[in-house]
Amino acid sequence: MSLMGRALGTKAPFVAAARIDEVLSDDRVLLLDVRTALELAESGTIPGALHIHLGELADRLDELPRDRPVLTT
Repeated sequence: MSLMGRALGTKAPFVAAARIDEVLSDDRVLLLDVRTALELAESGTIPGALHIHLGELADRLDELPRDRPVLTT
């Protein structure tokens, strides 16, 4: 997967919004939804995404694959 660059001040690559559908068409990519329960209730879930609230992420890192790319919302 060719990523568009790096986020400002971090080493984490980012994907331009215009390429999200293209990136997610790759079955190897996991979409990680880190929104709150309230945000999910207001705007709905994303089909196929794994939901782990950002505040819980540090305690649940073992649920993320180490062998494939993860794209966060």
